[in-house]
Amino acid sequence: MGRYTAPKPVIICISPQFVAEQWQMFLMHVHVANRFGGHLHIYLTSIIESYFELMKEYERQGYITLDYWLRMKFTQTETPYFEPNANIEWRNQAGAQTDCLLQYKEAAEYIAFFDMDDILFPKDYPTYLEEFNAEWIMEPETTSLFYGRREHEFLKAQSISTFNFTELIESLRSSPTVKRGKVVVKPETYNHTWIHYSWHENPNTRHNVTFPHLVHVQRPLQKNGNNNITHLWKMEFGPLNETIKSEDIEEIEKDFEKMRDHETIIDIAKRLPTQDFYLPIVFKCYYDSFYGFIFDHKHRNGPMQCPNADLCELPQREEYKCIHSDAEYFSGPHMEPFTFHFSNNSFWSKDIGCYQ
Repeated sequence: MGRYTAPKPVIICISPQFVAEQWQMFLMHVHVANRFGGHLHIYLTSIIESYFELMKEYERQGYITLDYWLRMKFTQTETPYFEPNANIEWRNQAGAQTDCLLQYKEAAEYIAFFDMDDILFPKDYPTYLEEFNAEWIMEPETTSLFYGRREHEFLKAQSISTFNFTELIESLRSSPTVKRGKVVVKPETYNHTWIHYSWHENPNTRHNVTFPHLVHVQRPLQKNGNNNITHLWKMEFGPLNETIKSEDIEEIEKDFEKMRDHETIIDIAKRLPTQDFYLPIVFKCYYDSFYGFIFDHKHRNGPMQCPNADLCELPQREEYKCIHSDAEYFSGPHMEPFTFHFSNNSFWSKDIGCYQ
């Protein structure tokens, strides 16, 4: 449903999270966004329970908005059908981002469509709003700003008590690789979008921002882990090649410390995962079925399929349960050529498990 107001002028729509466990990445993104005047709208399919509690506390404190991203289910069918969740691109990110766009279309001044690991540090101005305004003043016919994503790796803390934003930034290493980017839009110029941009947008009005890039922290490294993803997908990294101002680092650190010392956060911190579990499993599954074939020209394991995690084997654990989005599902009467299936009354469930 469309909103009449937005928490901040700049809304950052975060693509759906599943078997989410990388709370360090979330802390990095949420405090950077808050520093520069952005509000995260995060879609969740499944997430480690303690991490969910952490996000809920940040929502209570006004940093983020959480939203359900549901698997498609049919309560009744009369004809054969393709399983929709396995035959859709990247768990229907495009659908989530279009939903976010339509929610804030008349409420926000700018909407960014990022992943959790896409983090933007403005180059010239103290806020996203001023930075984006300046870009549009230079090119008023622009329909979107396109930010390339530079690959980065960083060392992550094992616990909230040892999480230090200054140390995290010092550990960031940049790759020369800049991948296909993400867009920031004026909502009145957009009615729908895709993972990277709208296919119905005139490419000539899409402004390619040459600097800064999104800091794409796709490779979070454990200090004491085996970091298997570095062996699977090899990439060169060197000194940090993006501008992050010292005064911003200092203020972001203060903002994090304020939340870290909150009584509720102290309690949640005891239960957060300290080691990767799902990240290497999902990464290898993606690499075998998609990334290796596309980027490294590896032989594809298994049949051609839509890129998503629906066919990944995701083990369940007793010590770390997941919260999963769910709803009441309904099927309309059988019709030709389409039958309508829909959901209502979404809720968070502890009974489904850690699945996409």
